[in-house]
Amino acid sequence: MSTTNWNKSKLWIVTVTFLVITAFMGNAVVSADEQSAVAANKEIVNPYQTYTYDLMSEDVKKLAAAYPDLIQVKSIGTTAYGKDIKAVKLGKGEANVLIDGAQHAREWMGTNLILYMIDRYAYAYEHNMKFNEYVVRELLNRCSIWFIPMVNPDGVTLQQLGPSAFPEELSSQFISMNGGSNDFNRWKANAEGIDINRQYPADWTGIRNASKYPMYKNYKGAEPVVTAEAKSMIRFTYESDPEIALSYHTSGRVLYWNFHTDSKNLERDRKMAETISGMTGYSLVMPETNPSGGGYTDWFIAQFGRPGFTAELGPYIEEAELPIWTFSDIWKENETLGLYLASEGYKLWQQRYPIETVENKLQLLETVKLYNRPSESFPTGGEISSGKVSSDARMGEWYRLSTWMGSKWIHLDETAYLQGYSEKFVQLIDLKDVTPLYKYPIAENMEPIGKLNPQQVNTLERWRDWVLIHTWMGDVWIPYKE
Repeated sequence: MSTTNWNKSKLWIVTVTFLVITAFMGNAVVSADEQSAVAANKEIVNPYQTYTYDLMSEDVKKLAAAYPDLIQVKSIGTTAYGKDIKAVKLGKGEANVLIDGAQHAREWMGTNLILYMIDRYAYAYEHNMKFNEYVVRELLNRCSIWFIPMVNPDGVTLQQLGPSAFPEELSSQFISMNGGSNDFNRWKANAEGIDINRQYPADWTGIRNASKYPMYKNYKGAEPVVTAEAKSMIRFTYESDPEIALSYHTSGRVLYWNFHTDSKNLERDRKMAETISGMTGYSLVMPETNPSGGGYTDWFIAQFGRPGFTAELGPYIEEAELPIWTFSDIWKENETLGLYLASEGYKLWQQRYPIETVENKLQLLETVKLYNRPSESFPTGGEISSGKVSSDARMGEWYRLSTWMGSKWIHLDETAYLQGYSEKFVQLIDLKDVTPLYKYPIAENMEPIGKLNPQQVNTLERWRDWVLIHTWMGDVWIPYKE
């Protein structure tokens, strides 16, 4: 069922259709799952409203409660005025893509779009539905989408509610930065008067048309990355390591896709940009020899060498927010874009991590660290104790396990482990010679930790030509052949 069918009138038609089919089929019964799929649409997000920071936070909480196994929420930073910058993870895949909105205060239509994307994609996942051509559950099990609905909550609050939403003593300061006007509809910066999307370290010194002091737009700051918002975005980008980044801005229905893009990536990124242009109808902005930088996706492209896109939503409106009525067309243009990015992101992730899907039985002989990816750069902070585990994928000496934290990776390059499991082996055996004792049944490059004189011993387990015995030193391994 495509998203264009997700409205109450068409759901009513689907429900009637099921009743008619049931009547004609006599004893045929519509399953509980089918009834659920055609029941109430279960929309949590209403995109036809002004999304304040508080309302956004409330709906993010509702989404996480409705889909606890699918959605995770975290704060990636706190603004100068104490608001959390929220990140929402949708999916269970190891690969990630990142979509953000409202870096500019008056451009909060991106927040509406992102929240509705989360709502509709989560609903499709829960009901195992197709979203146009995308099988949502299958896709989001491979690639997760990290959404940051409102990068600039202080600025959005000032733009929507005015100085009254802040301490009274700040009112004159805000009005001064707004050129003496009490109308904050045009406000673009954060509440400190710094343009967040001119804060990123990508040709920052060469930014054109920069204001010389804090104001409602275009002031890039005294230096790059001084705002809490830019710091949080950069830190979280390194943490989530997305294959693709997309920033939603307004307005004009254009797509930026190139910033000093390396020639080896040019064709890849151009093809993706052309596909997005075809999906949305947004015109591609042609690359410039000397572009003005400082933007988030400028930095992402330059720093990671991966695809980064900035989409300007809606018809061009100068110095103002987009009206709510524009959302209908914006949704039609963008409804599958997040899924397209997840699909492409998974392909790029596979190129970076050539994983072999294969079952492996492993016996860990010591505690091992857990990682989010097969890379030392992504530790979870958790560990798994020694014991028997099963791996479903491998990349070199990295193995993927199913853990209480979800799918995680362990690195066994310098870890004692067995390929396969030891077996229970309870028997009284005779040691006829002096026998070396080992901590693990791996004699290569390992010194004995003791020795036993000839005697009878009780064994506990066996692995290949080794047996585990109990001694005054605890459980140890000895070589043994019957």
